[in-house]
Amino acid sequence: MQRFLDQAAHNQDFHDSIDATFQGKYCDWKNTALFYVAIHLMKGLAHHRGIDIGSSHQEIEKNVNPDRHGAKMRISKGAWSDYKSLFRYSHAARYDGFSNPSTFQTLRSLEHRECTLHLQNLKKYLKTQGLPI
Repeated sequence: MQRFLDQAAHNQDFHDSIDATFQGKYCDWKNTALFYVAIHLMKGLAHHRGIDIGSSHQEIEKNVNPDRHGAKMRISKGAWSDYKSLFRYSHAARYDGFSNPSTFQTLRSLEHRECTLHLQNLKKYLKTQGLPI
């Protein structure tokens, strides 16, 4: 479990460093870093419980989605909504909107605020599930 928590902390430190140094810039990378904090925290909880939720985005989704039959580690619908929002914003940061750089940066900046809130909510939930963060 500790290796996942260490990687989550590493990703969080990276985010916090670029957020402090480059306010209003590089929000695509900030959003992606926050999503990877979430992934490693989810994997940490799974490891803590002795569950393998997989390593690909598809495997993790299959194994934590509260609406999927046979999910190995269902999370609450609220936590699922936060996780999926982080995934969508990270995906958008990596694959959408490159045709207009100004619009791209504006959208990612707005989404960065949302990502921060979603990760805070997810962390609160994971703490209630026994994750020592």
